[in-house]
Amino acid sequence: MKTESKDQEKHQKDLEKTSNEVDSGTKYRDILSRVIHEGEEIFKIKNKAISLSALIAGLEIGISYLLISTLYYLLSGKIQEDSIFKLFSVVYPVGFILVVLGKSALFTEQTSVLALPVLNGQRTIWELLRIWGLVILGNVIGGIVFTLFIGVLGPHLGLFTHDTMVTIGEHVLKPDSWVLFLSAIVAGWLMGLLNWLLNSTKNSLTRIVLILMITGVIGFGGFHHSIVGNIEVFGAFLYSDAITILDYLLFLLLALLGNGIGGAIVVGLFKYRVFESNYAK
Repeated sequence: MKTESKDQEKHQKDLEKTSNEVDSGTKYRDILSRVIHEGEEIFKIKNKAISLSALIAGLEIGISYLLISTLYYLLSGKIQEDSIFKLFSVVYPVGFILVVLGKSALFTEQTSVLALPVLNGQRTIWELLRIWGLVILGNVIGGIVFTLFIGVLGPHLGLFTHDTMVTIGEHVLKPDSWVLFLSAIVAGWLMGLLNWLLNSTKNSLTRIVLILMITGVIGFGGFHHSIVGNIEVFGAFLYSDAITILDYLLFLLLALLGNGIGGAIVVGLFKYRVFESNYAK
């Protein structure tokens, strides 16, 4: 009787284990399916619409820059500068919340999303590069327009000064090129992971918490985000003779490459390969 009882208990555990594995595979498949579907829908958007959406995202993400600049100006001289840069994580997510929940086209949020339909054989690499190009161009132009606008308005409202803009930009450019590039990969990885997590829930409050958590980590760690960084460095370029157009363009190139690798490869490719290896059987 004892042996039979043990056998039944073992059988029950085996069933529970199998059930958990199936449930895990189903959930993973569901998330992957949602992400691929989201990416496929983006590919269907007309060039004009995606460009306009990207331009809006470049403007909206500027709210994060406005807030970190204001925070730096308010706290400068009152607490240590290193502590101020860490506190950026408190306000840094605001622009991302506006962009992500507003469904504007942000490059770093769409890297893994757009890569998955390509990995799944639904789209070509050239279609991917076309969309990326439109989104990046729109994001960068939107960020430049916002910087020109807020660079005039901010000082007149007493929010910050041009010196504040220069200090923030110089801080972004401070690391060596290889450090900046690797930092951008981390930021791209986190943004790709954010999109994956957002597709695991439809609850608005949960989505906001996820955005706060992930982008807060980017802000706290000082990881280089190409689109916010575009505004930070361009703002410093406008008001500093020490920062050249080449400094700005090199930063943009390294940050975009790093973010793209982090999102498309570290998240997109690896997540897809995990599914192929474990669940697509």
